[in-house]
Amino acid sequence: MGLNKSMQAATLAILASAILSFTDNFVGLVSQEAGLWQFQLFRTLFALPILFFGLYLFKIPYKIKSLKLVSIRSFIIASGLLVYFAALGFLPVAQAGAGLFSAPIWVLIFSIIVFKNKAKSSQIVAITLGFIGVLMLLQPSTESLSFMSLFPLIAGAFYGFGMLITRYWCANESASTLTIGVFITMGLVSAVMLIILSIWPVTSKEFLWQEWKTITPTFITLTLGQALGGVISVVLITQAYKIGEPSFTAVFEYTFLIFAALWSYLLWEHTTNTLAIIGIMIILISGTSLSILSSSNKTARSLKPS
Repeated sequence: MGLNKSMQAATLAILASAILSFTDNFVGLVSQEAGLWQFQLFRTLFALPILFFGLYLFKIPYKIKSLKLVSIRSFIIASGLLVYFAALGFLPVAQAGAGLFSAPIWVLIFSIIVFKNKAKSSQIVAITLGFIGVLMLLQPSTESLSFMSLFPLIAGAFYGFGMLITRYWCANESASTLTIGVFITMGLVSAVMLIILSIWPVTSKEFLWQEWKTITPTFITLTLGQALGGVISVVLITQAYKIGEPSFTAVFEYTFLIFAALWSYLLWEHTTNTLAIIGIMIILISGTSLSILSSSNKTARSLKPS
């Protein structure tokens, strides 16, 4: 891979992270206008036409090869993303994102437990380091510890398992097919949950449990912006992985955490304490290490005589 393509891939990954972390900073405002499920339903309704138009415009194929496997993968990834968005209703983006970016840790854990892969001691050290970084960023306390405070880690677990399934079960599916699958699944799950909560409303006012609310111009604007930002980010990161080495490109996705903290300060003047900043750096180091180790293992296997 040439240096020019490497720089292009890095730039696209960084740009995608900057856009996504920016739009995610407005989910807190969305939570004041509507609940999670209404937000995700409309986000899907806005995103899919944009996505299909882009695929048509650039003549990108999206033929599905295995509906069953794509459906399973879509449900798991969608579950992780929905839990992440639920966390955004009560946590800063950097903290919610910390859980989502614990996905590489979960990938290795699930690959050992489910697919019986063997982990090197260096990978175990990187996993432990990353988990410590996530805890430093989340900073859970015994007084405020609840099931919902674990949402970021649950999101990371679902997302990581979904990535593992992508590698083992959906490697022959196109990126466009997998992306459409996740968006459709998120929309369907959101529609079902919205119907359930409208029939059997919950007294809680949490973002997660809100039934249908009157649509406002603010809700439409914020949701449309979120959908547009999400689609653009997906396009950019897909192109980055297409032209760049995956292990190299993955490192630059972690700039999401840096941008999330930066946007949070610039938009809302939310400051990040020293412990959280150290946690972000540790997560970056852990993620980079796991990417490098993963790349080294692939190289070693390719050089191994058959």
